[in-house]
Amino acid sequence: MIILDANILKSTSLRSPAADMLRAIRAAKVERVAAPWIVMEEIAAQQVLSYQGKHDAALEAVNTLRRATPWADIVHPKRFDDEHVRKHWRARYSEVTEVIETSASAYQMAMFRETNLLAPCKTVNRGKNKTGARDAAIWLTAVEYARNHPTETVYFVSNNTEDFGDGTSFPSPMDKDLRGLEDRFFLFTSLDGVLTKFATEVDAKVEDVQALLSTDESHGAVLEAARGASRRFRIVSGSLLYEDGMNGTLRSARGWEPRAVALDKVSDVSAREIDGHKWFTASVRWLFAEDGRQVRRYGRECDKIAYAWQMRVLLSPTASDSGLTILASQHPSPVTMEDLPNVPIIAESEEVMELLEAASRAGDLSESPLQLRQILNTIKYGTSDRSTLEKALRLMTDRADAATRRLLIDAADDLGDEDTDEAL
Repeated sequence: MIILDANILKSTSLRSPAADMLRAIRAAKVERVAAPWIVMEEIAAQQVLSYQGKHDAALEAVNTLRRATPWADIVHPKRFDDEHVRKHWRARYSEVTEVIETSASAYQMAMFRETNLLAPCKTVNRGKNKTGARDAAIWLTAVEYARNHPTETVYFVSNNTEDFGDGTSFPSPMDKDLRGLEDRFFLFTSLDGVLTKFATEVDAKVEDVQALLSTDESHGAVLEAARGASRRFRIVSGSLLYEDGMNGTLRSARGWEPRAVALDKVSDVSAREIDGHKWFTASVRWLFAEDGRQVRRYGRECDKIAYAWQMRVLLSPTASDSGLTILASQHPSPVTMEDLPNVPIIAESEEVMELLEAASRAGDLSESPLQLRQILNTIKYGTSDRSTLEKALRLMTDRADAATRRLLIDAADDLGDEDTDEAL
């Protein structure tokens, strides 16, 4: 278990390579990464206080502008909601670390140590004030976890060398806390040390990541993530595309429903070897297309709505069941004129049927698993016409063996079509 002190978590940007590596270590299941409850609450509290200061400044600026604008009403920012800010940052930091609870006895001992000035507690303001109960609670949480899990090794990471020491020796009574744990409790004074232990930096090429992302599985995973992300993004902006080019943008709170995706750009690639597997992190830009026929602008329906989505991803070419993990992402945005040639084509029902008929004539689908996966992806993401889906799935069973039929039934399950599932 890697346990992070507040000073480590505060100084680690969620977009940094160090944060990416912590996510990779968790994804590879080499070690768990955790922070005591009070650490997470301290981070969330600091974000609340920082945001409140900016919110108060914005209110004052709006009030000043209102006084100078008697002919119009100037809208105030939304009411400050401190719990909303806390929930947001708890969720963001939970992408990097899980939370472990501190027992009541550990909190009690932490207060006792502050009262009696026992390490890591001390005085400040020239001895006028006692402090350190939170530091003591964090330390005792890590020690308590090690004692309660005798088969695990604890790697406690803190740069507070003044109170915790440098890992070679510990002030009293902290040295007594570690009796019997000397061979499985280690203090690192920076993330560099623990990352070096578990993740060795290796060469990374953009081409390697492009190859991993240019697959039907990756495209399907990103489309699925895009549909799930529609609940996160309250407002999305896309470009309206017509046969004669791009004309205007759409900013809507209705969410988005992309039906096709294309890989655009890969950048900022890095890689580390973790537990014998190579893990890549990279910044990736995708282009999406959505059916635009329900949107009317300038007296006509648009053909497509196009979006660009920038994200940071984690993936491995060798780790089993690693899949594609989206570490962070920005809001979907309109595309540019330069993007137009690369916006993906939305497969229509007739094209889907032609593809399936050609595949069925070519031979037993079970002999070509790659072709089968491509067809299943086309069915799932290429059309929303339920009758076409049913015809397509039934057509594919004509030459399918038992194993392939099982895949088709699973596909029907994914589509949520009970009638088609029963027919298969």
